[in-house]
Amino acid sequence: MQEHYHSGFEMEVNAPHSLNYLMTIQNIYVNSKNKDNERPSFPYVDSSNWGLLEENFEETFVEVWKEAVNKNSIDHIYDHNGVLQIDKDLYRKLFKNNQSGSFGYSESVKFFLAWWDGFHGKIAIEAVFDHDKMEKVYKELASSIKIDKRLRIHLVYDKTVLSGRSERSWYAVVPIEDVFITKNRPELLTKLLNCCEDI
Repeated sequence: MQEHYHSGFEMEVNAPHSLNYLMTIQNIYVNSKNKDNERPSFPYVDSSNWGLLEENFEETFVEVWKEAVNKNSIDHIYDHNGVLQIDKDLYRKLFKNNQSGSFGYSESVKFFLAWWDGFHGKIAIEAVFDHDKMEKVYKELASSIKIDKRLRIHLVYDKTVLSGRSERSWYAVVPIEDVFITKNRPELLTKLLNCCEDI
C-alpha cells in the first residue's frame, strides 16, 4: 500500500513471509513451555518431533529475529515467497543440527506456508488494508512528517514476546492488533514517528 499526499510522505505496508514465519516458531515454542495456558497462542501444534533447540532457544531466536529484521529493513526485496529456502541457514539455526532438526525445519516451513499462502493467512493479515484504520494512521503521520520519504511497515500477525525492539530508521515491525485496536493508536503513532528520525 502506498498513499501519496501533498507532503510527499509515503507509507508502504507489507506482511513478510520471514518475520511471520518467525512469529509462528515463537508461538509454537512459547506454547510448548506453557502447556497449561488456557489461551495458547496461534498456532497450537505438537512440535515435540521437530527438533527445536532446547538450550539457548530464546537467545538464538533474538539473534535470528534481529538479522531477519536487519535484512528486511535494508533490502526491500529480501522477503518473498521462497526466502525460507534461499536464506535457510538463518532460520534453520532455531533447530537442532541433526536429522530431527532437518525434519522439523522442513515440516515447520510446510506448516507455515500451508496457512500463510492461503486465503486464511497472508491475505487475511493484509485485509487490514481494506479498513480505514491504516488510512487513519497514514493521515495522522502525514500531518507531522513534512519531508519526501517513505516509511516501510512490516505487519506481523501477533505480538513479539521473545525479541527486542524492531524499529529502524524509516522501518517498523507492527503487530496487526496495534492497527486494529484503537486504544493502541497513540503508542503506535509515537513508535512510527520515532522511526522517522529525519523529521
